[in-house]
Amino acid sequence: MTITQHGATPAPGVPDEKTFATTAAKFALRGHALHRTVRADDGRVTYTASRWGQSRAFTAWHDVLGFLAQIGGAE
Repeated sequence: MTITQHGATPAPGVPDEKTFATTAAKFALRGHALHRTVRADDGRVTYTASRWGQSRAFTAWHDVLGFLAQIGGAE
């Protein structure tokens, strides 16, 4: 992520805030919660989709979108 005078620019392969929020809403419509975690030590981003006490972790955004398609939430 790069900080500029106009805000933060996400790293390649990492969605911006609006894209993440839109995708999280699509997960919510399918009954899943989507969370994003940024590691403090190296800045790596991980995503977790959870439902009914079960969760799946992803390290790549395209895997998150693939899982969304799998649960029927992709357009």
